[in-house]
Amino acid sequence: MISSHTVSSHTVLDIDKRLRFLGLGKAELDQLEGLVGIISQTLPQALNDFYLKISQTPEVSHFFTSDEQKANASSKQYEHWKKIVSGRFGDDYFQDVRRIGITHARIGLEPRWYIAGNSLIIEHIVEAIVRESWPKVVKSGFGRKPQIVGDKEKLIKDLGLLIKATMLDMELAVTSALNELASQRKMAEQEQEEALEMLAIALERVAEGNLVQSVDEKLKKKSPRLGSAFEKLLNGLGGLISSVRETAEKVESDGRAVGEASRNVEQQMNVQVTGLDTIVHTIEDVTVSVKEVADQTVHADTAVQECCKEAGRGQEIVSDASVAIMKISDSSGQISQIIGMIDELALQTNLLALNAGVEAARAGDAGKGFAVVAQEVRALAGRSADAAKQIKTLVSMSVRDVEVGVKLAGSAGSVISNTRKSVQSVGDLIGQIAEASATQAARVDEINRNTLRLAQDTKRSAAVLHNTIKIGQELEVSSSRLLQLVTNFKVRKSTPKYTSALSDARWG
Repeated sequence: MISSHTVSSHTVLDIDKRLRFLGLGKAELDQLEGLVGIISQTLPQALNDFYLKISQTPEVSHFFTSDEQKANASSKQYEHWKKIVSGRFGDDYFQDVRRIGITHARIGLEPRWYIAGNSLIIEHIVEAIVRESWPKVVKSGFGRKPQIVGDKEKLIKDLGLLIKATMLDMELAVTSALNELASQRKMAEQEQEEALEMLAIALERVAEGNLVQSVDEKLKKKSPRLGSAFEKLLNGLGGLISSVRETAEKVESDGRAVGEASRNVEQQMNVQVTGLDTIVHTIEDVTVSVKEVADQTVHADTAVQECCKEAGRGQEIVSDASVAIMKISDSSGQISQIIGMIDELALQTNLLALNAGVEAARAGDAGKGFAVVAQEVRALAGRSADAAKQIKTLVSMSVRDVEVGVKLAGSAGSVISNTRKSVQSVGDLIGQIAEASATQAARVDEINRNTLRLAQDTKRSAAVLHNTIKIGQELEVSSSRLLQLVTNFKVRKSTPKYTSALSDARWG
């Protein structure tokens, strides 16, 4: 049995240290080997339950894609458990447990699942050992006391040895997995350092403006993804620099054109500002004139209203004069009648004087004195008749003049009435003119404010345009500097444009 517990020289130090620490000497390993029979009987069912549990657990079920693969793994696991219980911690065992740990590391199986799986198998084994070795009461013959069969202390020792052996196995497997991961990590770090060193050299060349270099083949082999990414970086930067160069040239050209156009616009805007200032001053003068016209129109409207009132009073006076003239006409008629009576009396007096003269002539000398009186009366009657005729003539002329005066007064009344109406119409027109002048003054004032605001906006626009010209000049200078900078880069002739290169770099 001693030979079954020997190990190869290259693993003896590690195994011996662990066995001594766990207290697993030759005697303990011999006692552990005594459990091979019961464990061999228990393992098939334990492994079946274990793989059933695996198939029901999504996190680990994908490691076994077929029943054949599960059967193969179960067979190897069965043999490995027999080695553990047999205490054969030799070179074969060490290689097996190391292979198990390395395999777990490579497929990405976490130690927690390996430990959990072993705990399920250990549960079955412990239960079988306890059922088999637990002390039992056995009845003896008649009159004898029952006997207790089974050694409790041995059971405890067996379970302790089993736990130590399985813990040693899991520790070796997990350590192998961790060592493999550390080795892989170290190798990856070395390859990463070498790749980063080559990448740093290439990036230094890029920093110097060299975009025509090729990616080192060693870099492609050590890190294909990094090599491909750097190749895309070169293409992307080359396309970017080419696009920036073209854009800078276009910006510089456009900047000059924009600057020239802006300067022309600035000159035109300055002319507009000057013209607007003139318009503003002119509109201000027009506003003052319109306001003065509006004020004068108001005064004229007031004067016309006063004139209408005076015309009304004149019409009343003419009407009164017409009434007075009509009264004079009536009086003249009465005077004509009286003069007619006087004329008739003069005629009768003349006839009487003539008769008196005839009678005086008949009387002779006695009637001479009376004849003289009669002659004087007759002469007086003649003069009275002549005076009456003259008065009648004058009265007739006066009546005609009065009639003319009445007609003229009527005409004057009509003229004054028409004049009043005309003045009233003129007043209405002047009122409308005054209202229109006030509206026009308000609108002209609004035009003045809008024109002033337009002039201010134009001045602000001119200031903004001036700043824009400055910015355009600065942009022109910056684009020239940018063009000088990108000209220092060496770019591949077949470098794709920036857009496609960037798309490849992001999604390729």
